[in-house]
Amino acid sequence: MKRGIHITVIETGRACAVGVMLIACHASSVSAEEATQKGCVAVAKQEYDAAKKQRLLQTRFGTYVRTGRLGRRTYLYCHS
Repeated sequence: MKRGIHITVIETGRACAVGVMLIACHASSVSAEEATQKGCVAVAKQEYDAAKKQRLLQTRFGTYVRTGRLGRRTYLYCHS
């Protein structure tokens, strides 16, 4: 009987962890949307990669920002 209780506790812990991760992902996508409204514009991955290659991710005029999680990246250029 103890083994059944132990498994239930593990499953409950996993469910809580998944719930927290989903909430965190939603919060990060909301902050990405807010960044777009505060003087940032979406750019293509190729533009971000070109700026990274030329070491121009941060200049006195603006900054390139990569947001989001793996597979769902968003690339932004924010004016200073």
